[in-house]
Amino acid sequence: MSFHDTADILDMILSEQPCIEFVQLQFNYLDYDDPGAQSKKCYDVAVKHGKKVVVMEPVRGGSLANPPEQAARVFDELGKNVSYASYALRYAASFPKVFMVLSGMGNMDMMNDNIKTFKDFQLTLLLYLLQYLHSREFHL
Repeated sequence: MSFHDTADILDMILSEQPCIEFVQLQFNYLDYDDPGAQSKKCYDVAVKHGKKVVVMEPVRGGSLANPPEQAARVFDELGKNVSYASYALRYAASFPKVFMVLSGMGNMDMMNDNIKTFKDFQLTLLLYLLQYLHSREFHL
């Protein structure tokens, strides 16, 4: 089920329809704590109901592929020589109940970057990045 509403509504739906196998959510590091998107809250509801999560908008329509200078410096300091989009994709994929990350790709370079991102997926770097990003405020 593709979901675009509040965590309370998702909880109600999953309580009334336990046969739903998975939930597709907008989920990325920018919307994680956003009160409007409620990404974390919706993820937590899906987990509470034992549902797998399909991620949509992991790069937030491309905006996380071109972060503001302050955020770009944080990624650059990690010295991993990967795209900004790859950090967003890995962030979304690092959550235990996420079983698929959907990503729109506009050209072959983007597709190759996505393949490279998941070929050598490293969760430890992402956990560090998660903690770092949530300890600071970044605005796009």
